[in-house]
Amino acid sequence: MSHITIVIPIYNRAHTIKRTLHSIDAQNVKPERVIVVDNGSTDDSLEIVREWSRREHGFECVICEESRRGACAARNRGLEDVETEFVMFFDSDDEMSPSHVADFSKAISRHPDIDIFGRTASLVNIAGQRHEAYFTSRSPVFNHLFRGCMSTQRVVVRTSLVRRVGGWNEDLFVWNDFELGARLLLASDRIFHLPGKPSVIVHQQADSITGVSFSSKAGQWEKTLDCMERYFITSGRPDLIKWLDCRRMILAAQYFCEGRPDLAEMLKAQVLDGNPSAWRLRLIYWHNRLFHRLTWLFARVLFAL
Repeated sequence: MSHITIVIPIYNRAHTIKRTLHSIDAQNVKPERVIVVDNGSTDDSLEIVREWSRREHGFECVICEESRRGACAARNRGLEDVETEFVMFFDSDDEMSPSHVADFSKAISRHPDIDIFGRTASLVNIAGQRHEAYFTSRSPVFNHLFRGCMSTQRVVVRTSLVRRVGGWNEDLFVWNDFELGARLLLASDRIFHLPGKPSVIVHQQADSITGVSFSSKAGQWEKTLDCMERYFITSGRPDLIKWLDCRRMILAAQYFCEGRPDLAEMLKAQVLDGNPSAWRLRLIYWHNRLFHRLTWLFARVLFAL
């Protein structure tokens, strides 16, 4: 057994959940428990999971229902039933390679003092193009704030640490793993980067939490960043706010590129008003608007000046 519980929130994923569950069944080393939390599905998702749970898998299957809206509420419900030392939150439209649980289990056994284990994932976008979503243990807070290294599919975390930082923020409906990841990294610097090829394939969905458009959920991204800023202040880390301002300017650039210059200008004005780093932040905006990539590296150099 692996000492790992997998928690999967599900909402109207009848068309993808079989692939996810099949990939769990195919694991070389089984998780101790798989908890699936239905969040009010109106399709056949729940029945598919119930039918799957009746089979023999070599691990315990638990099915829960959560009426409170949102993946965060569903994940917190699943977290209540986790009894293992480590928890892996997974999404109902992604898949793991047969060695995924085994690789993390082996790393946990070899590094018993580590709280956060992570590995690079493979992301397949709507067009079918694939690229790597990186994980790194170097400068973890900076890299997470720019590159989302603590996204759900990339990490396995000590259960007690997730509970200690308060679990998932149920008031947030986008970038919720981004926000939780920041809290986890501020609470523990005991991080291990698993080497090797990605062992998770993340399938982008048009109706996922992140979706494929920023402007369609304007205001929600800002709400998450504002929540993170308040947490950084209360945690005694106001030095990190400049990186959140960079993310706000990158978001403004993405609004512009999606054909919403009005949203871009409004967000820019809010960030730049009275900001002592205004000239740097303007350059961040233009870099991302023109080049669309590697702005994290440009920001690191720019703020070192």
